[in-house]
Amino acid sequence: MNKPISLSPMLPLAVAISAIASMELHAQDAAAEKTGAEMVLEEMVVTARRREEGLQDAPIAISAFTGDSLAYRGVTRLDEIVSFVPSLTLENNPAFGGSSNSAAIYLRGVGQKDFLPTTEPGVGLYVDGVYLARSVGGILDLVDVERLEVLRGPQGTLFGRNTIGGAISITTKKPEPDEEMSAELSAAYGTDDRINLKGSLMLPLSDTVAVRGSIASFSQDGYVDRADGIDLGNDDTLTGRLALAWLPSDRLRIDLAADATKDRENGPAMQLIGIDYTDLSQLEGVVAAVPPPMAFIHNVTTAALGPGMPCAATDAAGNGVTSNPGSPNCYDDRYINGKNATNQGTAPTESNTDILGLSATVAYEMTDAVTLKSITAWRDLDSEFARDGDHSPHRISQFEDTLEQEQFSQELQLLGSHEKLEWIVGAYYFAEEGDNVNTLDFTISNFQSGGEFDNEAWAIFAQATYDITEQLHFTLGGRYTEESKKFTPNQVIFENYYAGISNVVPPGNPLAALDAPFLQAGTLILPSVEKEIEIDEFTPMANLSYDFSDDLMFYGSYSEGFKSGGFTQRVFPPIIAGVTAPPGTPDIDLIPTYDPEFVKAYELGFKSTLADGKVRLNGALFTSDYDDLQVQVFNSVAPVTENIGSATISGVELEVQAAPGNGWLIEGSFSYLDAEYNDIETDLTLIGENFAFERIPEMSGSLGVSKEVDMSDLGDVVLRVDWSYRDETYNDAYNTELLKTESYDLWNASARWTNTAGDWSVLLSGRNLGDEQYLVTGVYGTAFQSYEGNYDRGRQWLLEVTKTF
Repeated sequence: MNKPISLSPMLPLAVAISAIASMELHAQDAAAEKTGAEMVLEEMVVTARRREEGLQDAPIAISAFTGDSLAYRGVTRLDEIVSFVPSLTLENNPAFGGSSNSAAIYLRGVGQKDFLPTTEPGVGLYVDGVYLARSVGGILDLVDVERLEVLRGPQGTLFGRNTIGGAISITTKKPEPDEEMSAELSAAYGTDDRINLKGSLMLPLSDTVAVRGSIASFSQDGYVDRADGIDLGNDDTLTGRLALAWLPSDRLRIDLAADATKDRENGPAMQLIGIDYTDLSQLEGVVAAVPPPMAFIHNVTTAALGPGMPCAATDAAGNGVTSNPGSPNCYDDRYINGKNATNQGTAPTESNTDILGLSATVAYEMTDAVTLKSITAWRDLDSEFARDGDHSPHRISQFEDTLEQEQFSQELQLLGSHEKLEWIVGAYYFAEEGDNVNTLDFTISNFQSGGEFDNEAWAIFAQATYDITEQLHFTLGGRYTEESKKFTPNQVIFENYYAGISNVVPPGNPLAALDAPFLQAGTLILPSVEKEIEIDEFTPMANLSYDFSDDLMFYGSYSEGFKSGGFTQRVFPPIIAGVTAPPGTPDIDLIPTYDPEFVKAYELGFKSTLADGKVRLNGALFTSDYDDLQVQVFNSVAPVTENIGSATISGVELEVQAAPGNGWLIEGSFSYLDAEYNDIETDLTLIGENFAFERIPEMSGSLGVSKEVDMSDLGDVVLRVDWSYRDETYNDAYNTELLKTESYDLWNASARWTNTAGDWSVLLSGRNLGDEQYLVTGVYGTAFQSYEGNYDRGRQWLLEVTKTF
């Protein structure tokens, strides 16, 4: 990155933080507890360390929000928290698939954008302690949420699996037998016929049993229309949850839950933003194998041989024309129609997902000091998605996927305390299996990629905190993990569209290579044999914290983490011994793999409560050293994950909350990230040591200001304005300029009225009031030669009415 740092975009936040530190304050945030005309900041309880403790007492970098505070900001989906959580990138990223619900999550510069089940995420996503292994379905609708916690930095001890960058933990609202029956209904209407309907009911059945149910429907028209009338970027989601709590004794609690989600959508609002017209000869000797240039081949062969006027010839440098309106056969700039304009694709486009989850959590207080906890869960994912990657009537790159996954997990925790010691020991088991079939229709060939996967992992872990003195606390922990990952390819060529062309073109013509015997119909792309890799790692952590007072704490920590290795699922051309691999290579060795990624992280932080409990200011300074870094690269036709070297990511994070009195609330966040490659294999990756990390802004920040106005018998009104800033980012590791998201500011605002009884409320909110048309995500496949992007919908408004009973 190594560019001059400009702090001008962050001046509003810097001024606000400086002002907060010097204010006379006497009110607080939306989750506050009123006392007469004043409010004080209420300590929030978190479970980031697997036990309940105050947010300000936990010596780790964590952002936490209640469900009410998320609703207060107008947040309804998980990806919307990105604007106010430091060092977080969270995007709905279809990449080379067509899912409109695929979470690409990065924390402190580390994550994963691909949805493939043979590739693991870098940030763990948990709901009620249950790990959600697949990114498809990961953009969760936030319904009936009690608390959301974002843990930054490796969580390799207590959370474990694939939490090298951090973890996002969601806790849902639980039924309580000792509470009265309650219910809530809400309806909302907004931009592009957006309709949100939600309902929840908490019902005590006896002194020991209660149930809670919630259901929600979210729909909205798309904002990019295809020429055939299909609207892309739409929402059509139905989701529900049913929970039962049974407290047979004062020491035993059993929570059972079931959740289900059904998505039926047309796919993401991807658009064509550029075409590479070269023949890719510039990659000769640079990548392992120069991929066939799909757009180029189409323009010089398929279009020329088709009906009507042929496409134009290429120049001496191998470049095709950028526009030839006279030819209906040419794939050219006519299909680039601008931001959120008409899409000219004609191939199938859809995104259908069904998710079902069951869980049982049992907590038994064996003694006053020891608790045994069990979390058992089963989840099932069934998804089909497709899209037209060239966004034209031509066949350049078209993708279809089916993904079926089933997972089971079991965790046991034993928590205890004794005088100056608090401890937890536990065991964890996880298993998943499924099948991902990619059907790919390209210029040169129609073929099937993907295969079956079968993963198993188990771990034992322990962590203990000892109070050396009343002020000094030392925490030590470790986790040992063993994993077995299996992959059986199911990959075959269905049709070679250039079969026989070697009999038509002159001798020596490079197009004859497309008629090679190993590219013909029926050829296996990878051997249909099961390959297994095994991984075992120990990840320790140590933390030392010191309480200078009840309101100020400093801490330092060291931790390690790892992200699992995996299999290269996308392969083309076929890997065949003696043809595209050395002669005599065993079938099992033809299936490519990559190794785990490792991190060692160092962090210094502080947590402070100022102005008699009316201001919170927390911060962290960190550096992380990564080895065997996993990055998605192109060394032939398909995008693959490879270990490319080492890197260091350092940064600073700040969060502040304050209430300057008379119903005012101020919240802010800031992060600065410096990510650099240390040692990288540039010869076969095309990634330079000075390249910026993909999807990681150097600076980001947010500032929210709200004012509560008491209208006496007319109720009260809360007015809120939110500003967020995000530095420029690249959407691929190659720093492709066409795929760069320029820096942008977002302004949101809302007004919420609540009647005096507190049972009716009306919310009017606006998002992206400046109508910023920024690039949310982008993708470029070297062989496909199409630059694609997904822009933000733009300015939106929403009117919501809520009734509680």
